[in-house]
Amino acid sequence: MNDRGSGEGLPTVDPALPAARRELADRLRAAEDRVYPLAMTDSDRYQRAVTLIGLLRPVTVDLAPDLDALESCQAAVLAHARDLASRNGVVTADLDLVAVVDAARADRLRTLLSAAGAQRVDARIAQARAAGLAWAVVAEPAAADLGIAPQQQWIDLHLATGTQVVRTIRMDPRTGRALFQVDLRSPDGQGIAIECADRAEWLDTAEDLRASLEASTPQNPRLA
Repeated sequence: MNDRGSGEGLPTVDPALPAARRELADRLRAAEDRVYPLAMTDSDRYQRAVTLIGLLRPVTVDLAPDLDALESCQAAVLAHARDLASRNGVVTADLDLVAVVDAARADRLRTLLSAAGAQRVDARIAQARAAGLAWAVVAEPAAADLGIAPQQQWIDLHLATGTQVVRTIRMDPRTGRALFQVDLRSPDGQGIAIECADRAEWLDTAEDLRASLEASTPQNPRLA
């Protein structure tokens, strides 16, 4: 079983998550940090916790169709957890049921964020096509996080080919120095990664890649 549900761990700062909901994300992440490390220290408790999280997935879908409901559904999910554990023979006496419930809610949060992100991407692509543009900006850091988050990323999608130009700035944890990288990613998952010496080279490299794509493909994104 995938012990993290539908995705990786919740990010510390997620541009897709409204600022008002980041406290919720922090709480749910902390619950996962209490539950999933049991795999290394107590495999029996871990397996029971993960089994219960799996049983709770349809419950969180029903009780948390959106972020507002997810914020307020802890007590209801907890009641379902006790009932499901009893009916399925899952011993919970030595489990932190609140942490298990919040780990299940974290799984649901990832799903909601993924769906919201996909909708935003679709909307940006539609807007770019309607405007006759060659490119759509499908991901970028939240304005409040610029210069703060340990990694920031911009993704430009070439509408005619589906190729992405990805600009990334991340902090080297050993030196504190900013690292600049540009990736060219094709729809089939192939690509190249170019490390840049500084911000100016990083911007120039991304512009050169965009210009090369535009020069080699038809410029009518509506036909893509």
